Amino acid sequence: MCSLLTDILCCLIIIIIIIIIIIIIIIETADKWYTHMPKPVCEEGDVTVLLNQAVHTDREVTANRPDMIIKNKKEKTCTLIDVTIPADRNVVQKEVEKKINTRVYV
Repeated sequence: MCSLLTDILCCLIIIIIIIIIIIIIIIETADKWYTHMPKPVCEEGDVTVLLNQAVHTDREVTANRPDMIIKNKKEKTCTLIDVTIPADRNVVQKEVEKKINTRVYV
């Protein structure tokens, strides 16, 4: 059981590192980070990064704007990333909201 959790954690860390590398390569930043306004759509080869774009679904979804969508045309995959940094008192509430929102996309 512990080995399985360790393997899953390692895979998640690798995925996060790959996503960060994609963001660094594709999204250009300004010298002054606080004045930077990223492009809503960045495309590099087979990978497209969409920032704060609506997801079209076959049913009505109130929370349909994830922070980032990474589309890989070659592998035909789409990764939705929604970041939340809640205060300590909101952690459980935010986890429940994320589970509800994610269930709609699946």
